[in-house]
Amino acid sequence: MAYIIYSAALIGLSYVIYRLFLAKETFYHLNRWVLLGLILVSFSLPFISVPENISFRTTLFQKSEVENQITEVTEIPITKNEIQYSGSENVTTSTSENIANTITPSIISLDWKSIILYIYILGVMAFGVNFLIQLAVLLYRMIQYPSIEVDTYKIVETDTNHAPYSFWNRIFINPNQYNPDTYLQILKHEQMHITGKHSLDMLLVELLVTVQWFNPFAWLYRKAIDNNLEYLTDSGMLTKGEDKEVYQMNLLKVSTPNMPTGLATSYNQSFLKKRIIMMNSKKSTAKSGWKYLIIIPLLAVTVLSFNPVSINPSIAEVDETFSNELETPTDEHFKESKFKNDFTKGVWDAEVGGGKLCVMYRSAEPLKRSYWSITRCYDPSFFAGFPAGDKQKLEVTRDAGTMVYVGEFENGIGDGRYTFTPNASFSSALSKQGFTADNEELVHCFLTDFDNTYLAYLKKENLSLSQDDFEDIIHKGLSLEKLKMYRKELSTLGYTNYSMKEVSKLNLFDVDISYIQFINKVNGQKATLKEITKAKIHNLSPEFIKSYNDNGYKKMSLNDYMKLKIHNVSPDFIADFKKEGYTNISAKEAQNLKIHNVTPQFVQSYKDAGYKNITLKEAKNLKIHNITPAFITSFKNIGYPNITLKEAKDLKIHNVTADLIQSYKKSGQTNISLKEAIKLKIHNVSPGEVKIAKSYGQSSSTSSSGKAYQDAQQTPGDFIKQFKALGYENASVDDIISLKIHNVTPDYIKRYHDAGYKNIPLDKVVGLKIHNVSPEFIETFKKAGYKNISLEEAMSLKIHNVSPDAAAEYVKIGYNNLDIDDLMSLKIHNVSPEYIKEFKKTKFGNLSMDDMISFKIHNVTPEFVKPFEDLGYNNITADQAMSLKIHNVTPEFVKSLKDQDPNISLEQATRIKIHF
Repeated sequence: MAYIIYSAALIGLSYVIYRLFLAKETFYHLNRWVLLGLILVSFSLPFISVPENISFRTTLFQKSEVENQITEVTEIPITKNEIQYSGSENVTTSTSENIANTITPSIISLDWKSIILYIYILGVMAFGVNFLIQLAVLLYRMIQYPSIEVDTYKIVETDTNHAPYSFWNRIFINPNQYNPDTYLQILKHEQMHITGKHSLDMLLVELLVTVQWFNPFAWLYRKAIDNNLEYLTDSGMLTKGEDKEVYQMNLLKVSTPNMPTGLATSYNQSFLKKRIIMMNSKKSTAKSGWKYLIIIPLLAVTVLSFNPVSINPSIAEVDETFSNELETPTDEHFKESKFKNDFTKGVWDAEVGGGKLCVMYRSAEPLKRSYWSITRCYDPSFFAGFPAGDKQKLEVTRDAGTMVYVGEFENGIGDGRYTFTPNASFSSALSKQGFTADNEELVHCFLTDFDNTYLAYLKKENLSLSQDDFEDIIHKGLSLEKLKMYRKELSTLGYTNYSMKEVSKLNLFDVDISYIQFINKVNGQKATLKEITKAKIHNLSPEFIKSYNDNGYKKMSLNDYMKLKIHNVSPDFIADFKKEGYTNISAKEAQNLKIHNVTPQFVQSYKDAGYKNITLKEAKNLKIHNITPAFITSFKNIGYPNITLKEAKDLKIHNVTADLIQSYKKSGQTNISLKEAIKLKIHNVSPGEVKIAKSYGQSSSTSSSGKAYQDAQQTPGDFIKQFKALGYENASVDDIISLKIHNVTPDYIKRYHDAGYKNIPLDKVVGLKIHNVSPEFIETFKKAGYKNISLEEAMSLKIHNVSPDAAAEYVKIGYNNLDIDDLMSLKIHNVSPEYIKEFKKTKFGNLSMDDMISFKIHNVTPEFVKPFEDLGYNNITADQAMSLKIHNVTPEFVKSLKDQDPNISLEQATRIKIHF
């Protein structure tokens, strides 16, 4: 559950970043990949362990509360009072602040954890079923309705009233709802969804809300992705040349409340107003790029603040940094190992140093699965009575029990074995005070000298301690003398509201009163005990503060100093940048430079390369993207002497190298710009394909067939000659990209030339390819009698799925002179030969095509007309029939009027209906 909660928090952070910084930017392609990338990042980051030296949370501050559901205990630095455990792998595990922070209650709420887990799993199952139902609905519609295959996608023509939408490679639309222009534009719009594979985005985000159904940010995230896909498609439509006003009007026309499933990308969206605003908004500039870069430090701060810490287990180094007494594990560790560990016997090692006697108590069986060790430091007089010689014995009795040391201790060093005999009466005394203590706790009471005097002091001072407070004291070695000192001095400094846990930490890290006063002075006000302890852990010293004050940095907060210390930013580091001319560098800038390993030498290397005015921000971005002066020089060497740092960054981001540009030049693009090279790389156009398309432009064809083309065919692999023979020269990079995207080949154009269509502009060729219009398709209409079909007409016929067979059916029922526009109009309005045949059986058998279309539009059928004839109106005209239908004049209504006036006419009935 910890992983699910952490990833949910990252999804929330990702949405907030997008909403605050990126939602209004018009870099829709980039926004798409940022949104998708942040999902993957949110589910991947929790697995990363952060090295201790760069983590914002040392293991001393890792949380292990049951409510946070974090079950793993991470190894941390140990000072002098230590307990170590080793598991089956014999890996030493030391105490962490997550254990020091919280003592797990004696009754762990596993039931609540199980209930929460079951609720979560049920939610995932419920939303998973909903996800499968959505897929099933889409599959059912694909099977239920007929589909028309067009190029790489299919049109599923439905007969229900809904907004058009697409999923995978299918477009769902009711063609009867739209006129030809709107219909065509809808298809183009949905085709962009299909080409962009937007269904993959929707599938991914549906899986997101399935596994994080409880997270409101996940649902907002789904909406953000959906919205951005629409912005992206709208932008693409306008880029392709769609008239903005016409396109927006068509959006309004198709706007209906009937929406598709959540998995589909829909032409209509409820946020139509926002889409129009975004279309009319000013395009974002490169200056907005900083908003995207801000994602990196925000996520980095999150990782450094909350991810598990990878620790350097060197105890010797830590001994010099932290206090002289060590934190010991919480009862959670003890509870886990009670059946393994017996703290009442073991071995000891002792040494006098620094004016103290430090004794390590440890397991007598180091190879045992649950090896442990504890270190406590005393006054040297503690072993004053130890007899000289080998295998001597010393008994030390305290209220908690008697410790018997057997071994040798001479000249300030010794070792041996020990046994501890608990004092049952002291255990009873503890119980009376409300404390629970078994043999292990009594050992800790002995080591801390927690005795009856300690209990009497607590009672006298009316200090009400919980079991957690009691365990904090004995496990962290908070002596009575230290407790009294801290209480007195903290009161003097104005600290009245603090916990025993906070006092125990002050003792653990050897925080004295002078240090508290020093931190308060730095902070400018009374700092919390937690902040003071953190400062001590990171060794924030007066010397460090003074070194910054001496260099002019005097108005920084405690938090600023902490960050500088954590990232090892020294005044000398800043001074080196000042020598390079960056006299106004701030401490925060220096910190960011240090984080990204930007050195003065790195900056100087760019100055040597000619970029004399490089800013620190530019240097940092170059370092982030691993751009070196050698990389830039490689482009200068091939003819780009004025390459900017921004261009270098764009080239690196898109993996464009000097060798790649040389390949493009060899393929014929001799004057290619860096921007064009990037565009080619983005669209994955290889140098070979550039060479193939080089001579494919928009000039008129001078020779579309015959010898020129035959000569080109002598070398089938030489596509350059093939395109030149067809009359296309000087293709731009955009032309090449369009050819690549739509797979236009010289052979495809040659087939049109052979069919009589010459001088075809490039954009029209691409349009024909997009809609899968082939010369063979046009030829079928020519054989049916439509000799002069234009390419625009052919495209419309293909879009509306009009076939020559349909034209033949209309001829059979008397419509002999239908042109291409007539065929499309009949198809668009779904006026089928069968529909006309029904009227052929009535007096309306000789109606014109326009009348039949009007009948269809107004849903006039023979069944509608017949009841009026039964009432005696045998000479109904086509106009009368449509007027009756338009004004909802029913036979029942006319009959009710006829009962009052037998001679009433249909015109009179219609007027009465209109006005009354």
